[in-house]
Amino acid sequence: MKSTIFIFLIIIIILSLPACTNQPRDPKDFQGTLKIWSFTDEVKIMIEKFESVYTGITVELTITPCEEYQSKIRPIVREGKNKPDIYISEYSNVIDLVESGFYADLGRFNPSTEDLADYIMDVGTDSSGRLRALSWQATPGGFYYRRSMARKYLGTDDPEEVGEMLSTPDKFLDTARTLKEASGGKVKLIAGYGDYQQYAWSHRKKPFVVDGGLNLEESVLNYFDIAKIMRDEELTAEIGTWSPPWFENMNKAEPEIFGYILPTWGLQYVIKPNAEDTMGDWGLCKGPGSYFWGGTWMGIYEKSKNKELAWEFVKMFTLDEETLVWWAKEIGDFVSNKKVIEKIKSDFSDELLAGQNHYLFFADQLPNINCKLLAKYDLDIRGFFMGAINNYVEGTMTKEEAIAQFKADVRNAFPDIEVD
Repeated sequence: MKSTIFIFLIIIIILSLPACTNQPRDPKDFQGTLKIWSFTDEVKIMIEKFESVYTGITVELTITPCEEYQSKIRPIVREGKNKPDIYISEYSNVIDLVESGFYADLGRFNPSTEDLADYIMDVGTDSSGRLRALSWQATPGGFYYRRSMARKYLGTDDPEEVGEMLSTPDKFLDTARTLKEASGGKVKLIAGYGDYQQYAWSHRKKPFVVDGGLNLEESVLNYFDIAKIMRDEELTAEIGTWSPPWFENMNKAEPEIFGYILPTWGLQYVIKPNAEDTMGDWGLCKGPGSYFWGGTWMGIYEKSKNKELAWEFVKMFTLDEETLVWWAKEIGDFVSNKKVIEKIKSDFSDELLAGQNHYLFFADQLPNINCKLLAKYDLDIRGFFMGAINNYVEGTMTKEEAIAQFKADVRNAFPDIEVD
């Protein structure tokens, strides 16, 4: 009888426990200070939003220039001194940091990530299958071009028609020839042959390293010939990417550069700030391939003592649908959540693009991104490949010599990769 009464009392106690034990906590219940390291100041906008919701949390932000970020963040996370709770990573260094173990395993928080773009998850997941970092943005690319120049020299500024003129490597080159001839050599399709590399990488079927061996596909090797044709026939403006003239041409009424190969962030952060006088004279179309370029991931430092608070920040800006809708409409950034994209993709019209809906365009491009191309050595090998391209185009090496040098560079940098 006593045991029956005891069991009954236990049941009563369990049933009387607050229902909130399995419910999300009120954001106002969280208290403390978060430290975030970033290379981009757009995080300031996130922090303002976060602190307006999580009123008991104060966020301290440290911004370090992108070119210094990797060298400064690694000693800090390695030694654990003046450590951040969250640190932001650009695509060029996130894979290394994900594999290093400096990011905490986010799986402990049971995140619902089924709506995120596949490649976002691939980049943020280490080789052991542990999710270490998430991103609020996806970065499919396109071809931004000047509508006035398209009408004048190509006979149309319609994105579908211009895109068709650029839809294969051969058509890309033919359109470059048309622009050069029709403008008397004043207008060139792109700034330089190096800009084409985004399309060259996208033509691959597999990563550069497959089963421990270097994988060189014919579609990538074709870039040698494409670059050489561009140089020999003077089909580019010979203007360096990110140089002052490269930016200045965005604002010229009569530009030397017809178009720019840039991803989602190129619209908001590259062209718009430099195209005050050419607002409305831009279009966005497809090129000879679907690519992505860059992106920004965030994760929690493995030795942070504020993992719970840090997760609230990461979760809010990478998984919370309401916040992502706000971010997309406030900033214009293309988000990584497919469900949110589907919900809002018809709501955009960009003044720079003469009212064209960039969200619809990038939503169509996102499924075409080949997640299988991402690999640990990818960016380093791309750098060696571009070095080989330059040697060939500049005439310091034959094509065969340049390819041999490329292989030697890979072999020397990564002895564990088998190179034929």
